[in-house]
Amino acid sequence: MKLLHKDIEKDNAGQVTLVPEEAEDMWHTYNLLQVGDSLRASTIRKVQTESPTGSVGSSRVRTTLTLCVETIDFDSQACQLRVKGTNIEENQYSKGHVEGVE
Repeated sequence: MKLLHKDIEKDNAGQVTLVPEEAEDMWHTYNLLQVGDSLRASTIRKVQTESPTGSVGSSRVRTTLTLCVETIDFDSQACQLRVKGTNIEENQYSKGHVEGVE
């Protein structure tokens, strides 16, 4: 795992920016996260759009979400980290409660 930024206070509060380089890095991230932490991650969302004629279409867009972590799960078979939480920074593709960020 690559550490891009670290800003830790004496009371252990602070923030780090990490970039996973191997599947095993998700396990280490799982052990670092706690309920109540803020997590910013890139994800893909299905977005529905309505044209002026009324037809509805959908597309997949990459967006960045910032969550207040509520639950954390690690799938050891797929080496995937699943985080459920409330979105704390709205963007054009998401508002409010968000689940299943991987």
